Amino acid sequence: MATDNLLTVPVFFILGRPRSGTTLLSTLFDAHPNVKIPPEFPIMLPLYQKFRKVKDWDEQTILSFVAFIFEHNVFIHRTLENLKIDRGAFTANLMSLAHKGTIQDFLKKVNEQGFSIFPKQEILQIGDKNPVYSIYIRRFLKIFPEARFICIIRDYRDNYVSMRKLSDLRLEAPILTLQVYRWRYVASLFLRCKKQYPDRIRIIRYEDLVTNKSEVLADLCQFIGIPFDPTVFDFYKKKEETIKIYDNPLIERFHGSLMNPVNTGRMETWKEDLTPAEVRMADHVAGKYATIFHYQRAQVGMNPGLWLKSLPMALYGCLIFKLYIWGSFLPSRISLWLSVKLLVLVRIWHFFFGIPHPLTPSSAGEGEFPLL
Repeated sequence: MATDNLLTVPVFFILGRPRSGTTLLSTLFDAHPNVKIPPEFPIMLPLYQKFRKVKDWDEQTILSFVAFIFEHNVFIHRTLENLKIDRGAFTANLMSLAHKGTIQDFLKKVNEQGFSIFPKQEILQIGDKNPVYSIYIRRFLKIFPEARFICIIRDYRDNYVSMRKLSDLRLEAPILTLQVYRWRYVASLFLRCKKQYPDRIRIIRYEDLVTNKSEVLADLCQFIGIPFDPTVFDFYKKKEETIKIYDNPLIERFHGSLMNPVNTGRMETWKEDLTPAEVRMADHVAGKYATIFHYQRAQVGMNPGLWLKSLPMALYGCLIFKLYIWGSFLPSRISLWLSVKLLVLVRIWHFFFGIPHPLTPSSAGEGEFPLL
């Protein structure tokens, strides 16, 4: 399958907030015999930043490209090892594109080489799933002008509960107002992009996926241009093989539900896990976007008290997202420098507002903030 004709295969992206069902969706597509979608490893945007101006991909540039991938393994829970790429074979394969490939070709090659436990036939689509790229959707729309995007939204209250249960791993700060604001930011961004690119973006709800799995997935398969294959729902039968191959105890911690058939067990967990006050605050921060996505709210309308309480985290969340988005247009070296310097702002903000779980440089690179 590692042949040049795969360069003509379209690419699609799965985007959404962490703990929103992106992994379930990518697993279903990974189980499809006509799709190649690697495990999560957000290296595409850093690669694009560093090599986007290359016009002639000579041997030295390709070696630098490969070196950047294998030396940029700074994530805690998402590692290059999960892709199981053979460096020598990968390098040799890229050399076939010397002097004729584009940055898009080389980026697609990374995903093409990613490991899958599922058997493959003719590859009709190459996918990418990295939730941290959700705030960069406009950037990817331009980097891959023919790509399609599947954006998944989950109930903001369940999303927060799921994130809070993994707070000891420091994926993101377990602050309700911050998490719901980030949900709102991404939801509104998806809607604006959908309005601008109606034929390239499909927005679905996690709840609809697990409730009407065949109907929703069949529609998504049609959207990206592959035949619907109901056998993908047997993905959980690979449980023992998955555990053995990856040999990582965090897999069951992060994605334990993926070891079982698609089910509705993670819906409306907030009704038991959140207090009435927390629900009101979450509803207030989500605002009209809760209604747009058909989530019923207990708190409707403007509440000055809740607005004042939520304002610090809303400002913080907006500022950080904007800085990272703006930083993504800077040269690679500067953007990486900025990502480190922003940690100072983060620690000051956390200290000033008494936010628990202050970030360290090692944890921030993986979870709290997206890559530049």
